[in-house]
Amino acid sequence: MNATLAPELSDAVDRFGARYDTAQNLISECAAHDWARIALVMDVNGFLEDGDHWYATEAEQVRAASNYATAKRWFADECGPIGGAWDDTGWLMYDADHPAAAALAERVTAALHGYPLLDETDHGERERAAMVEEIEGSPLTLPDGVDGEDVLRELDCPSLGWITMDMVQQALSGMGYAACSDCDEWLTVTDARHGEPLCRTCALEESRPVETSVWVPADGDVTRARTVYDHGKPLAAALTPYLDGCATRQGAAYREDVRAIVRGSREGYHAVYGRDA
Repeated sequence: MNATLAPELSDAVDRFGARYDTAQNLISECAAHDWARIALVMDVNGFLEDGDHWYATEAEQVRAASNYATAKRWFADECGPIGGAWDDTGWLMYDADHPAAAALAERVTAALHGYPLLDETDHGERERAAMVEEIEGSPLTLPDGVDGEDVLRELDCPSLGWITMDMVQQALSGMGYAACSDCDEWLTVTDARHGEPLCRTCALEESRPVETSVWVPADGDVTRARTVYDHGKPLAAALTPYLDGCATRQGAAYREDVRAIVRGSREGYHAVYGRDA
């Protein structure tokens, strides 16, 4: 049987031919169906697509995928299998002479001209899953035991494609977390205060005193002498009581505390001021 295009499909091919291939290729794609006339489900922009094509925004892609999946489910429920490769191209092909299929295709097109979604529940689930993926795929590392769903529940009126790292950080802050100022570790802060929180490792790094020495050339020319700065070893002995005590109770060490301890310790005082305490 020689297949032909339904009039509405032929018109669409004329309008969108450069984007959707030629009429002959569409006919060849459906040759196995042995249909007299071939048609595709249409939406407001042309052929109803599966969402895997290029879209201006992720929200548009999710909406297209939802409408396509819903229409495909309707066809399967009301018309049965439409063919072995009826959706292989990402379009919904059907027999234009099949009354139930033709009526359903018209209903899908009419629904999309009146409202952008065929199934709000399906779209909502896909949109939420995409936002969770957006949060979990951001450069910001989430705390252990926290996933994108947890963060999403803390956001006020989130919108797909518009969730920023600042929004995620604010949500985590509302959940009782604070980011270490020097690394990507999250801390469970129990004592709200201003300052720069540090994890234990970064606090020890911060405790390295700046050791100074004067370098004089071999010829002894003091006019050419210069001061050399170097980092000493972490003051673990002086800092451990703070880390095990106050820092543990408040959920984090703070940079200003560590610096005060460094200045107040014998080793740190010598390094900072050049003399023993």
